[in-house]
Amino acid sequence: MQKFLSIYGRGGVWTLKFLAGGTLMSVIIFLFLGKGLLIGGLFVGYLAGGIFCWTLTNRMEDGHFDREKAASQLQNGLFIRLGSLCLIMGLAAQVSKSFFLTAVAAYLLFLATAFVCLIAARVKKNREDAVS
Repeated sequence: MQKFLSIYGRGGVWTLKFLAGGTLMSVIIFLFLGKGLLIGGLFVGYLAGGIFCWTLTNRMEDGHFDREKAASQLQNGLFIRLGSLCLIMGLAAQVSKSFFLTAVAAYLLFLATAFVCLIAARVKKNREDAVS
């Protein structure tokens, strides 16, 4: 988690705050509707999104590619992301259709939030660097 937050800067904190608020609201809505099982789908989607962002965070932390290793690094990262996504979403689909759709929505929400916060943090950092 420390590595994730260090790459994202303050955007990582905002990502966590936004996801915590969205999760709290979703849990309340699911419990109000009597669909407590879908809370698990929410966390399954967050797990898949977390794995995706974790692999990208590791790649960003290195900050460079060795030309000889670049192709294998890109392929391994792709296999990890797609393999984990297929495995997790395949297991979610075995539970129920609504569980799967909730997991997909949570996955997309996690990615969208993480990327928006990452872009905002990088734009802010670039502006600060340009002013200095």
